[in-house]
Amino acid sequence: MKRYPIVRMVLASERGSQTLEFILVFPLVWILFLFSFDQFSILYNKQKTLAAAYEAGRIAAVQPNFGLASYHARERGEAELREGLGIADQEVRLHLKGGGWRKGNHIVAEASMSFYLLATGEKVKLTESYYMMIENAEDK
Repeated sequence: MKRYPIVRMVLASERGSQTLEFILVFPLVWILFLFSFDQFSILYNKQKTLAAAYEAGRIAAVQPNFGLASYHARERGEAELREGLGIADQEVRLHLKGGGWRKGNHIVAEASMSFYLLATGEKVKLTESYYMMIENAEDK
């Protein structure tokens, strides 16, 4: 005499197994997808921040005075930062190293960006800098 034939029949049936597998696996795949998307946005924005610091330093190094250098560095750097993903704040600054605006002295172009991760909504701040020599200062 078989005991509990209905239970055995339900357990032996494969009906609905694909639905159950989907319910168990889909959240894991979704979390992996969101994690990879956040990592991509961090790496992409880090590259954009570094490119903005480089562009700001490159354009500033060939300007005849610090005023023009600051203006053009900010314009060029912020144009590069605007291409980032999910940007909240952005800033580009120049710092003089080793004296005034003279040929052969150095400047540091610093670009910073804060943005929200697209999947989790967490705010991340990145700062990159680029060190360059002044190439075209006015002789006084």
